[in-house]
Amino acid sequence: MRKKILVIGMLDSIHLARWLEQFEQGEYDFYLFPSRKYRKINPKLRKLLLNKSKAKYIFQGFLYKGPYSGYLDYLRFEFLGLNKFKSLRRKMLANKLRSMQFDFIHAIEIQGAGYLLGSIEYKYWSEPITILTNWGSDIFYFSKTYEHEVMIRNILSKVNYYSAECERDYDLALKLGFKGGFLPCVPNACGFDLVDLQFNYTAPDKRKQIIIKGYGGLFGRSDIPISIIERLSQNFPEYCFFIYSVTSDSLELINKLPKEVLKKIRVSTVKKPLTQKEMLQEFSRSRLYIGCSESDGISTSFLESLVTGAYPIQTNTSCADEWIKKGVIGSLVNLDAREVWREASKALTDHELVNNAALVNLEVSKNFLAHSKIQTMAYHFYK
Repeated sequence: MRKKILVIGMLDSIHLARWLEQFEQGEYDFYLFPSRKYRKINPKLRKLLLNKSKAKYIFQGFLYKGPYSGYLDYLRFEFLGLNKFKSLRRKMLANKLRSMQFDFIHAIEIQGAGYLLGSIEYKYWSEPITILTNWGSDIFYFSKTYEHEVMIRNILSKVNYYSAECERDYDLALKLGFKGGFLPCVPNACGFDLVDLQFNYTAPDKRKQIIIKGYGGLFGRSDIPISIIERLSQNFPEYCFFIYSVTSDSLELINKLPKEVLKKIRVSTVKKPLTQKEMLQEFSRSRLYIGCSESDGISTSFLESLVTGAYPIQTNTSCADEWIKKGVIGSLVNLDAREVWREASKALTDHELVNNAALVNLEVSKNFLAHSKIQTMAYHFYK
């Protein structure tokens, strides 16, 4: 029997697209409702909307009904302003809930999808099985402020099931009043094709690239690794740098580096992101990865470093410690440039460390990150 599922989420997100992609051969009808403004539907998600797979993916757009663009939705937001836009979106979702019967409602990500669903009168969505999925810092960071805590408690008190990508957040959900059931702990990056990644494997000690997450903004602290690039370049001149997901504030810092250092740096911005395949290729040619943030879930970049053999250096503001407990070899550091420098220097001089870490981390990945294993857990969500 086919299941009818309303998915509320970020239609421009690669993570949402990868989640839905897992169910292509299942008996599901997914109705996709945008949780926030967006300019373009994620290309992988657009492909699902256009493909004639066993599962059906049905666009529930805000203004434009076709599966090609969100730009008219974005213009509506610019014209109406935030409050009117949110009000109109609530009315649209309420109408959808009144007019259709769903087996499941899945709000994927809390501050957008969760808050939106929680703002609708409960009588309109009390019958279907409801799932709330926590991404990144959804409750770990935002529950620290009163305004957000109220909204988080509201949605947690009403949904039937909860999932997250960190065990940390299951305990926190209980403290915030959740009394429903828990679904499997699944990284929002979903699984990886480990066989394909191993095909062109190069030992880490032979690699001459350092890969750095360049995100600034609210959560990112790319200023920390950027601040040590010049020193790294002077002490390890044979290495080049690839900085990805670079935001405008981070780009300003990069451009202030000396010209001779800039010659060794390649950049990919958030406005023109690489595909996942391209990102994994960059990780596969990198000896080490550095990721710093004020707050995070399990960083997708951290997982990408595990499956590709790049030695991970991650700030302890994420839940990477849970993967260290699973056997991963890597460095957890404070938000401190001196600590990042120390661990980077060690990873660039200790060949045995990085080669051994790559082998161990791949074995951990086979147990916890293989696509088939993540997909099996995902199918538990809509039973």
